[in-house]
Amino acid sequence: MANFEQLKPFDPKKMGNKKGYCLQNVAKGFGAYPSSNPSGSAKADMQANKNRGTFHAGVADIPSNCAVPIYIQSSSQYGHIEVWDKGVYWNDGKKTNNPGKILGWGEWCNGFQIVKKSSRKSFLPAKGYWCKYDQDERVAALARFMRREFPAYTPAKALGPIYGDALSASIMRFQKNTGLYPDGMTGPLTYKKLQSYGFVY
Repeated sequence: MANFEQLKPFDPKKMGNKKGYCLQNVAKGFGAYPSSNPSGSAKADMQANKNRGTFHAGVADIPSNCAVPIYIQSSSQYGHIEVWDKGVYWNDGKKTNNPGKILGWGEWCNGFQIVKKSSRKSFLPAKGYWCKYDQDERVAALARFMRREFPAYTPAKALGPIYGDALSASIMRFQKNTGLYPDGMTGPLTYKKLQSYGFVY
């Protein structure tokens, strides 16, 4: 999965709620309204992303750390657009549990770039998880966070770029405390839980 960074932050309080103006509602939430280059409709906005090569079909690679516009299959000739914001869907200013059939998502909205691919590595490695004796600067970032936020069970010897016994034990304790399976490894579920406690990479 590519790593993305937010260029235009999403604020649900600023999102419009006018029925039939979904693109305008979404664009307001991103601060992308008005625009000197408006798309006109959700369908046109999706096509604009396709033309730029910034449309992503489905949700397989939707960013976990960013808010992005998503395009929904609609009976309307104008299409429909909503927002995915790190696990929450927003439709016309309200949270929704049923966004409908998602056609895909875009990096641009209403003529503004919302997210872009980051040159920074994703936190998780290619294999999908960190485990004992892995070595990387991302492990060092995790260790610093654990030492700062959970010093009671993260000793100084956990610090450094090696996923050693001390860091593994610290992660295991964190997992036990937060209802996760305590295997001492850092995979997608543990990473998501760490983010909810303020871990940012």
